[in-house]
Amino acid sequence: MKSVITTIAIILLVNTSNNITTDHLKVFEGEWNGTLTYLNYGDDQTLVDLSLRMVAEFDGKSLKFDYFYNEGNGRVEKRTGSFKLKGDDIIYNGKWDLKNSSITDLENWELQLESVGKDNNRPARFKKSILVSKDKIEVTKMVQYKDASGDFFMRNKHVFQR
Repeated sequence: MKSVITTIAIILLVNTSNNITTDHLKVFEGEWNGTLTYLNYGDDQTLVDLSLRMVAEFDGKSLKFDYFYNEGNGRVEKRTGSFKLKGDDIIYNGKWDLKNSSITDLENWELQLESVGKDNNRPARFKKSILVSKDKIEVTKMVQYKDASGDFFMRNKHVFQR
């Protein structure tokens, strides 16, 4: 009986590990539709919503993204991005430090990341939240300017659904 309980405990610990692997990135693969909400860089006050489509390709090591933003009047902007794990580093359109994770399985997980850099030509700290399930992905980027006292504010949020 004791060995059965020990085995069950080990299985539960393995299945709820907080270590993300390249296998977790497979859930992104394919075509997704969604929205981008971002805070306008011109005034840092106006929220803008755009519809978009994302196509993600997983090559076994990393993800490559093509984003297609509908700018209105038939104009579509294309952007690219990538997401890969390199040792303990998370490279998701730039290098990020993992601060927290909650991983249920390969298709259901959440990461909390932090980084520093520039936003709107100002030194800043960043927080990024990535919430993943089989049918929905949410990526939120928060910013705090280093030269200003104040809370983090949302710079952009991508919400994708299958």
